Amino acid sequence: MSSSPEKKKEKKLEEELPSTPQPNPTPSLPDELLTSCIARLSRLYYPTLSLVSKSFRSLLASPELYKARSLSFRTESCLYLCLESSSDSRWFTLCRKPDKTETEDDKKSTSYALCKLPSLHSPPAVFSGLVSVGSDIYNIRSSSNVSVLDCRFHTWRKAPSLPVELMALSACAVDEKIYPHVATDDGVVCYNSQEGKWELGEAKMGSFRFSDSYCEVENVLYSVYDGMLRWYDGEVNVWRSLEGLVGLPKFLPGVSVRFGEKKILCAEIALERRGVWEIWGGVEWIDHVLTVPIGYYIVKALTAMV
Repeated sequence: MSSSPEKKKEKKLEEELPSTPQPNPTPSLPDELLTSCIARLSRLYYPTLSLVSKSFRSLLASPELYKARSLSFRTESCLYLCLESSSDSRWFTLCRKPDKTETEDDKKSTSYALCKLPSLHSPPAVFSGLVSVGSDIYNIRSSSNVSVLDCRFHTWRKAPSLPVELMALSACAVDEKIYPHVATDDGVVCYNSQEGKWELGEAKMGSFRFSDSYCEVENVLYSVYDGMLRWYDGEVNVWRSLEGLVGLPKFLPGVSVRFGEKKILCAEIALERRGVWEIWGGVEWIDHVLTVPIGYYIVKALTAMV
């Protein structure tokens, strides 16, 4: 049976119509524009962005991105944590959970987590002193060898070895200089990170500077000693207690229950200078950020400017 002329005409018209182009689900942006956009994001979101694609992972590890962050004044303080077990060292960084966006109401909710860094072939962290300066974390070994973790690209490099014998496995940093606990009759040895060399410094900070529980904020050194937070700077030239801290739980040493795994908590404390002699701290948020097997312990928590 033959088709009618109208049906033939309709069929021919359908064949001649061009197909509608399908929209590209992942339109590409110029690299410069994409770099500029990501540079303006908090680095707390970078671990999640790295899961998007290989090209995103490459961009997040590019020197151009961190140059753009610096030029746009987006450099920020990033938390790093080193854990050790009998078999390896593991490094983590604080990030926002992928399903969370910060609002005024959930600033104190569980919106944060510690994200494991990719395999770094890290030098052992046990029996070493860890200290951060700028975007670098220094690992000073008992053998006096020094390795440096670049927190922008998460790569290790070598630094000049310590010129004298290490007395204790601890160190601190003030004014971009690293002060390890060393044995020398000539005074205190410090590492000048700007010039990349070891030199003599002045012993001004007392024995608290060798505590492993410390950090530096705007050239003021903060330390945990005997369950208390203290602070020190060159203007006061004495250690003083940090005031405030309402809402921060108190964990007494030696009081614990064995459950087969460990929960790691993190808190952010806002600091306010009140004159020369007082600094007050306010708890912004506190979170359970990681659970690890019982065999792991915290070597040190540090911050790097990235």
